[in-house]
Amino acid sequence: MTDLKFKINNKVEIIDEEGEVYSSDVQDINEDSVAISIPIKDSAYLPLRKNNIIDVLYYDGNSIYSFSSSVKTRISSNIPLIWIYKPKNYKKIQRRKFVRVSILNKGIFAKVDRTLELNKETIKKLKFSKCNIVDLSGGGVKIRTSEELEKGNILALILPIDKNNVILKAQVKRCGHKSSEYNEYGISFIDISVKMQDEIVKYVFAIMRQQMRKGLKEEWKCP
Repeated sequence: MTDLKFKINNKVEIIDEEGEVYSSDVQDINEDSVAISIPIKDSAYLPLRKNNIIDVLYYDGNSIYSFSSSVKTRISSNIPLIWIYKPKNYKKIQRRKFVRVSILNKGIFAKVDRTLELNKETIKKLKFSKCNIVDLSGGGVKIRTSEELEKGNILALILPIDKNNVILKAQVKRCGHKSSEYNEYGISFIDISVKMQDEIVKYVFAIMRQQMRKGLKEEWKCP
């Protein structure tokens, strides 16, 4: 894999254990590591210490790269710096809102009218079908179900996000694999609030962090 090219002042984000995203930027670069500013979110700093394992998003123009690293050292000066090791492996990902992770969760859905307002009363009257959710992003999901759907169908979709079940309105955007076992569909969320989308993105990053951490552990086990 070609080495990732770091540039001074490029944006960096650090994902904590809860999926919260802290902002930083590249301040210095040497042969094996990169110096970043102290990550911050809503005026709160992320405390990082030597040898801490971290999950990183690095922005370069229109591209975003994800990787796991560890803290090499902290430097206290006029501008406090955290040196992190350059990654051996990294992955190019989509823009944050549409970062997609593979998962395997259970969900349910029902066909609805586009104008239906989803609330506790209206969903009681709906006939739901089961589905498996196989990937998730802030913009939508991919599901597998035995039911037949058509492109453009509007759905009421209930899926687990962290420890809660959320009700979302969605639209079938793509019809994929079809077999005697299941049909696969690409689903986009519609009429979703910014707050809800942020919660989904936060959950996606928490999952991504776990997957990145697992990959890093496997990398360490390699001879």
